[in-house]
Amino acid sequence: MEIIVDRRIYSDECISKAVYNLANHYVIRRTLEGAFETLHITPLHAENVASDIRKHIMEVLNDYKLRQIIENETHDIRTILYIKAFGDIDENNDEL
Repeated sequence: MEIIVDRRIYSDECISKAVYNLANHYVIRRTLEGAFETLHITPLHAENVASDIRKHIMEVLNDYKLRQIIENETHDIRTILYIKAFGDIDENNDEL
């Protein structure tokens, strides 16, 4: 089975994480042609149905895409929180 993924939508990082996450279920070989990547999928278990495989892979790809969007949108906030948290620790250590 093959699934074509648009690299303009799903980054290499997103696809790589999804492929790694799916390694217990499928053997996935990746080929890149321009802006499209083809995932060549071989199920590790014979009972898997093609429509279920496609659904499962798209769910995982979309999950990692959403994680990437959230990471991008919250990166600056998390950086500020880390600076504030560790800044408070340094100030407390200076008082000792």
